[in-house]
Amino acid sequence: LPDHVSLEEGALLEPLSVGVHACKRAGVAIGSKVLVLGAGPIGLVTLLVAKAMGASKIVIT
Repeated sequence: LPDHVSLEEGALLEPLSVGVHACKRAGVAIGSKVLVLGAGPIGLVTLLVAKAMGASKIVIT
Protein backbone atom coordinates (compact mmCIF):
# COMPACT_ATOMS: atom_id res chain seq x y z
CA LEU A 1 0.00 0.00 0.00
CA PRO A 2 1.15 3.57 -0.56
CA ASP A 3 2.26 5.38 2.59
CA HIS A 4 -0.79 7.69 2.54
CA VAL A 5 -3.23 4.73 2.72
CA SER A 6 -3.83 3.35 6.22
CA LEU A 7 -4.13 -0.37 6.90
CA GLU A 8 -7.80 0.14 7.78
CA GLU A 9 -8.49 1.82 4.43
CA GLY A 10 -6.45 -0.81 2.61
CA ALA A 11 -8.50 -3.59 4.20
CA LEU A 12 -11.62 -2.19 2.50
CA LEU A 13 -10.19 -2.35 -1.02
CA GLU A 14 -11.17 -5.98 -1.63
CA PRO A 15 -14.82 -5.64 -0.50
CA LEU A 16 -15.03 -2.38 -2.48
CA SER A 17 -13.76 -4.06 -5.63
CA VAL A 18 -16.38 -6.81 -5.22
CA GLY A 19 -19.14 -4.20 -4.86
CA VAL A 20 -17.98 -2.23 -7.89
CA HIS A 21 -17.73 -5.40 -9.99
CA ALA A 22 -21.21 -6.56 -8.92
CA CYS A 23 -22.83 -3.21 -9.71
CA LYS A 24 -21.10 -2.91 -13.08
CA ARG A 25 -22.02 -6.48 -14.00
CA ALA A 26 -25.65 -5.86 -12.99
CA GLY A 27 -25.80 -2.67 -15.03
CA VAL A 28 -26.62 -0.36 -12.13
CA ALA A 29 -27.29 3.14 -13.45
CA ILE A 30 -29.17 6.29 -12.53
CA GLY A 31 -32.69 5.31 -11.51
CA SER A 32 -31.96 1.60 -11.06
CA LYS A 33 -33.68 -0.48 -8.40
CA VAL A 34 -31.22 -2.70 -6.51
CA LEU A 35 -31.64 -5.63 -4.13
CA VAL A 36 -28.59 -6.58 -2.04
CA LEU A 37 -28.82 -9.98 -0.36
CA GLY A 38 -26.81 -9.89 2.86
CA ALA A 39 -25.79 -6.98 5.07
CA GLY A 40 -22.24 -8.07 5.81
CA PRO A 41 -19.18 -6.02 4.87
CA ILE A 42 -19.46 -6.76 1.14
CA GLY A 43 -23.22 -6.18 1.09
CA LEU A 44 -22.88 -2.83 2.84
CA VAL A 45 -20.12 -1.69 0.49
CA THR A 46 -22.21 -2.84 -2.49
CA LEU A 47 -25.09 -0.73 -1.18
CA LEU A 48 -22.80 2.32 -1.07
CA VAL A 49 -21.49 1.65 -4.58
CA ALA A 50 -25.03 1.27 -5.95
CA LYS A 51 -25.98 4.56 -4.31
CA ALA A 52 -22.90 6.26 -5.77
CA MET A 53 -23.80 4.90 -9.23
CA GLY A 54 -27.23 6.55 -8.99
CA ALA A 55 -29.58 3.75 -7.93
CA SER A 56 -32.90 5.29 -6.92
CA LYS A 57 -34.14 2.49 -4.68
CA ILE A 58 -31.92 0.06 -2.76
CA VAL A 59 -33.20 -2.73 -0.52
CA ILE A 60 -30.81 -4.78 1.62
CA THR A 61 -31.67 -7.92 3.58
